[in-house]
Amino acid sequence: MRVKEPNVKKANAIPDDALEALARHLYPLMVTYLESDEGKREFAEWQERESADNAPGGIAESDDNLRLAG
Repeated sequence: MRVKEPNVKKANAIPDDALEALARHLYPLMVTYLESDEGKREFAEWQERESADNAPGGIAESDDNLRLAG
């Protein structure tokens, strides 16, 4: 029989209304930045890094990432 986990919020969770207010404030700023020349350039650079990381033999599949630190 499957036990249903209780719906408990963490004590340090940010209230939904605070997150929504933050999103309403940041969204227009993010759109403005991403539509700027600098934002477009940085987004294109990020996309290149992501595609290289996810390519066969890229960082995501590298053996070095499988080693534990220490």
